[in-house]
Amino acid sequence: MKIVFYIACLFLISCSSKKKEIKQVLTYWMGKEIIFSDSLQCKIYGKDTSAFLLDRHKYKIFHYVDTNGCSECQLKFYDWECLQRQIDSLHADISIVFVVFAKHYVPIEVSQRLNKFGTPIFYDTSGKMGRINDFSFNPKYKTFLLDSSNHVVGVGNPALNSQIWAFYQKIVRSSSSSTCP
Repeated sequence: MKIVFYIACLFLISCSSKKKEIKQVLTYWMGKEIIFSDSLQCKIYGKDTSAFLLDRHKYKIFHYVDTNGCSECQLKFYDWECLQRQIDSLHADISIVFVVFAKHYVPIEVSQRLNKFGTPIFYDTSGKMGRINDFSFNPKYKTFLLDSSNHVVGVGNPALNSQIWAFYQKIVRSSSSSTCP
């Protein structure tokens, strides 16, 4: 019986600390402006492109990946391609913005080709953008919904969490319904 009690206490403590961590992350990031480095290189399948404009959409789902951990694991191109199809079907004014800081970009380019992920990737070759914005080491807290001024209005990865995607959709819908034609 004591073992069950200890396990229950451990579970409650871990849930409580996780909620506290999430609250701290939200408090820190909500409303904060994400600064885009002027040294980013925009590429599709490893080839330079200048066709992607960061300010042409009302909302951006911003995803930052660095070499902390497995880059390809953090990218999850297939999941992001599925999300892109959902965005396209909703005709939502949302772009997906990937910024990647890696030691080697070739494996990322190969993965992008294999997954047929045609969204441009911004290469942060010096890690400047990560330093400017002081992103968390935890990959869970490197994906944001940004407004047109690049201020954070949502935190979390919608490609991996349907509840976050539903929350992002609610934000986008509420802003479009509050504007007059």
